Amino acid sequence: MARKFVYDNREYPDPDPSMTVDQVRNTMATFFPELANAAVKERQQGEDTVYEFEKRLGTKG
Repeated sequence: MARKFVYDNREYPDPDPSMTVDQVRNTMATFFPELANAAVKERQQGEDTVYEFEKRLGTKG
């Protein structure tokens, strides 16, 4: 069973299977700062687990 990470309709490989989903999100936030507060949706796709990151809308100021 593999993990897949999806953001903005693009699939990214699992950087390290020993990392938690939050650790992966924080690592990806280095390249996509908007992921720092992103929501995570988990779903099954065959035998794989897919984690989809979604930006959270917030207020500024």
